[in-house]
Amino acid sequence: MQRIGRVREVWRYPVSSVGGESLASITVSPEGIAGDRQFALFDPATGLAAAPERETRWRPALFVTASQAPTGLPVMHFADGAEHALDDDALADRLAEHFGFPVAVGLLGAGDYRFPVVSNRYQPAPLHLVTSASLQALAGSASLPPLDARRFRPSVLIETDDGDGFLENDWVGHVVRIGDTDIRVTEASRRCGMTLVAQPGMAEEPDVLRGIMRHNKRNLGVYAAPAEAVTIRVDDAVYAEI
Repeated sequence: MQRIGRVREVWRYPVSSVGGESLASITVSPEGIAGDRQFALFDPATGLAAAPERETRWRPALFVTASQAPTGLPVMHFADGAEHALDDDALADRLAEHFGFPVAVGLLGAGDYRFPVVSNRYQPAPLHLVTSASLQALAGSASLPPLDARRFRPSVLIETDDGDGFLENDWVGHVVRIGDTDIRVTEASRRCGMTLVAQPGMAEEPDVLRGIMRHNKRNLGVYAAPAEAVTIRVDDAVYAEI
């Protein structure tokens, strides 16, 4: 094992498609991060979950964030400072105002009878790792300004000590150690249109996705899974097999 760097940020996304919350630590098992992507927005007319990467009408989702309260349900935060828990009766009207059409909240799996169950449009991996080296490599190869990691929705952002290029490519099929925990990297993260869409503080930038396609076979970052439940903390050291 060789030291690669340290954990700079960890993220959780309580409601799929909207922005998440930066935390000091996350607990992750082979089933995923505790409290991550348990809920989703959906169109009650069709029953289909929000898909900002495919439908422009869903892109306002990227200007909403969600956090998990210490007790109770996640809370959604709007740009004007308004906050609504998922069981707030006023949330439906606020979502309709924000998107311009009726929007409801559903559960991605069983567990709370108050919410309908909706099908996820993809199977999320337990962990999504992205390195600062890859962000720098993409910005350099595509002649882009420094890139904000929020475009890529990582659960763990790793600040690399040195090295350049898309370092995570070499991790697929191998083990990385975060803190004292060995985590197996399962596959590269194939990118979609979410990477180029405007978000708070970030303009729409088509060259982000073009650059990933041209310079790294449409991949940026990797997916990974621990063998058992573990806690990952900001500043944990990160090592990779060489």
